[in-house]
Amino acid sequence: MIESQFLRHLADFGADPTRWPPELRAEAERALAVSPRLRAARREAEAFDRLLSGAAPQIDEARVARLLSRVAQTARATPQDTLMVLLLGRTPRWTAAALCVALVTLGWLAGNQLAAPASLPRGQAVALLSDDVTTLFDGDSR
Repeated sequence: MIESQFLRHLADFGADPTRWPPELRAEAERALAVSPRLRAARREAEAFDRLLSGAAPQIDEARVARLLSRVAQTARATPQDTLMVLLLGRTPRWTAAALCVALVTLGWLAGNQLAAPASLPRGQAVALLSDDVTTLFDGDSR
């Protein structure tokens, strides 16, 4: 068994030899006997296995409750940004209102300055769907 195969099997099955398939155990033992690097990798895997198989740490419910209340308190104390704050920054409300009024007025003035659309001759007018519906169903055009 080469080193990369042993390391792959070690990652798959863990350090406990009883979890390894029987056909791989003998080869793994021979590889361990000749390689100090593989023995070090197995010791690391054994330490990791002990860590995983150990008891879960005790969680203090009072500490969790204090943490959650502190998080909620901080979230309530943090001001929530609105769209106006994101667009205009933290300006006074009257400044934001004046800017909105100015923009509406500017749009109204620009709309009044545009020339009225010229009326097109009858042949160039946009045909509406309702103009063609009569022709389609009763064959009589308007």
